[in-house]
Amino acid sequence: MNINELIKSSFLLIFCIFLSRFIMPPSYTPIIAMAIFMPLMSNNKTMQLFLPVSILLLSDLLLGFYGQTMLFVYGSMILIGLLARKINDGSLGSLLKSSISSVILWHLIVNFGVYLNGLGTKTLAQTYALAIPFDFRLLLSTLFFSLIFYSALQLSKRTYSLKTSD
Repeated sequence: MNINELIKSSFLLIFCIFLSRFIMPPSYTPIIAMAIFMPLMSNNKTMQLFLPVSILLLSDLLLGFYGQTMLFVYGSMILIGLLARKINDGSLGSLLKSSISSVILWHLIVNFGVYLNGLGTKTLAQTYALAIPFDFRLLLSTLFFSLIFYSALQLSKRTYSLKTSD
């Protein structure tokens, strides 16, 4: 990993932790957007997958663990990272497609885990239905942060190209 990748990834990490823990209301989080955006930030495939999961682990250490459902949360984040590698080619359209696909994947996997752990519903359909408001806010925040990250990347590319052409 080169120094530019490390700096960009560190800034993104700090920004995401700050926003998700101190600014944004619950279920408005940049973590999925970060997982989607990592292939554009770094060529390091290990970091692409495990940096978002590491943020989740760090915040879970601080906020508390929540049983076996965590396995579904962490697993879905790894799958989202793998999906982002395949779909995301750096264009705005592919970023939006990755965002929507990732939240649908999250909704299906995590809420299946919630259902299996018997956290308050009788049927899988009830679990999925009850999760829609939460996951809709998650979709909005994922799209919002994906657009912010994309805009910041485009701005930094333009700024860098202006500096190198002078």
